[in-house]
Amino acid sequence: MSDAVLHTARPTPLAALLNPARMIGGLWMRRDLIAQFARRYFSQRYRGTHLGAVWAIVYPLLSLLIFTFVFGTVLSARYRVMGDEPRSHYAVLLFTSMTVFAVFVESVVRSTSLVADNPSYVKKVVFPLEVLPVAQAAASVMFGCIGIVLALIATWIVYGRIPWTAALFPAVLLPMLPLALGLAWFFSSLCVFVRDVANVVGIVISSLLIFLTPVFFSIDHLPERWRPLAHLNPLAPIIDGARKTLVLGEQPDWPALAVVLVVGLAVAQLGYAWFMKSKRGFADVL
Repeated sequence: MSDAVLHTARPTPLAALLNPARMIGGLWMRRDLIAQFARRYFSQRYRGTHLGAVWAIVYPLLSLLIFTFVFGTVLSARYRVMGDEPRSHYAVLLFTSMTVFAVFVESVVRSTSLVADNPSYVKKVVFPLEVLPVAQAAASVMFGCIGIVLALIATWIVYGRIPWTAALFPAVLLPMLPLALGLAWFFSSLCVFVRDVANVVGIVISSLLIFLTPVFFSIDHLPERWRPLAHLNPLAPIIDGARKTLVLGEQPDWPALAVVLVVGLAVAQLGYAWFMKSKRGFADVL
């Protein structure tokens, strides 16, 4: 019967799918289901390992040590990725940047194969598939919160204080969430029809985008001719704002964040509309 419902349901007009109120209302109505899956994704990450959730702390710390050594010691003398910061300060700034960037990466990359890897949700039951990327994004934020707490502890140890601007960090992170969610909806839908999308997205976002985003460096340290291009990256003001609010005690670039928020909301709406339109064909290919 569920298959019949999936195939015979009247398609939703595109104008309705592009209505933000419909998208937000639908997700809010299923908030309990989103929370349930977010907790599941969070708890399943390290289930079966000996250290369990401790890996949520160990893994980012190990990554921090590796990248601090490579970019703070090996490459710093030649490329000045550290600028004038002491190595301990650079380590804290790098860890903060990596934590925020990881939220974006996990929200998008881990969502790519969510639908393709769960055909039972498509074929056997009438299930609101659009909540899966939202739940994954929520789980990524939960993991990110662990890293942010570690970053604040490191800031207190290295700088001797936690700046009051740390309270502004949620406003810095906010524009990134609709941007990541829109991409997650788009790629998770596309992956159902083209499985190679998962590998391509993983390579581009995890291995390439990180070097095009000011995670290991500050835009101010780039040559003058490259700075306008770097500012076109919508993640740039978010990463920079995270460092300023959580570590340096400075105000973020609010106008740039406002632009990213508008772009992110547009991407989220388009990604949602694409997902809802294309999901009628999922059962035919899974």
